Amino acid sequence: MSLTTQVFGVPQPGWYRVYYIVNNIQELVTALTQDHPVVLMFWADWNEPSEVMVQPYRDMAEAKKNEAVFCRLDFDKFKDVVEKFRVKALPTFVLIKEGEEQHRVVGTKVEELNTTIKNNI
Repeated sequence: MSLTTQVFGVPQPGWYRVYYIVNNIQELVTALTQDHPVVLMFWADWNEPSEVMVQPYRDMAEAKKNEAVFCRLDFDKFKDVVEKFRVKALPTFVLIKEGEEQHRVVGTKVEELNTTIKNNI
């Protein structure tokens, strides 16, 4: 069972997830108040590079499912959160550990993100 599944539960029998698409602020609070590191991915449907990044991100979430909770946030839906984390470009990945930002990766830099997570978790 992945940390994401532990944090958010399983919506239906047989369904397994390794990352969570945050739908509301309460879900984000739930993720950020856990004891586990959290990787936030800020994205938008209209941003082509963000969509290109989805599969490698899912693969990484699968590989690190017992190390961190992976969450996707829609740039347009969470303007206050975008402002709080000073997101200026998409995609942006923010690693949160013990309630504090540890590192961020801007752009579709899969290897840099993988190294960042490996070195900070």
